[in-house]
Amino acid sequence: MRDIIIVLMEGTPAGVNYNEVREQLLRVKGVKAVHNLHIWALTMNQAVLSAHVAIDDTVEPQAVLREMTQTCFTSYNFHSVTIQLEHQADQRADCNLCEDPTK
Repeated sequence: MRDIIIVLMEGTPAGVNYNEVREQLLRVKGVKAVHNLHIWALTMNQAVLSAHVAIDDTVEPQAVLREMTQTCFTSYNFHSVTIQLEHQADQRADCNLCEDPTK
């Protein structure tokens, strides 16, 4: 019953640690920030991830995207991953949506 409620409420699936996933994404070379990170259960066996990721101007965006996507699929077995890359220089300090919801 609990799993069905998680799917219906689009909650974070059991066994997936939000903070762990976020920290793993932040470890990718060139990643400066991860925000708007959403992890939810699409079905009882399929988890989905979407995020906005701010990167340093010195890194190749496609390389960052490839590494992050591979990490999500291999380490966490997500069914679908959507990552929107942004340049760190474009980040606004007063953006409420860019804040970490766990703080």
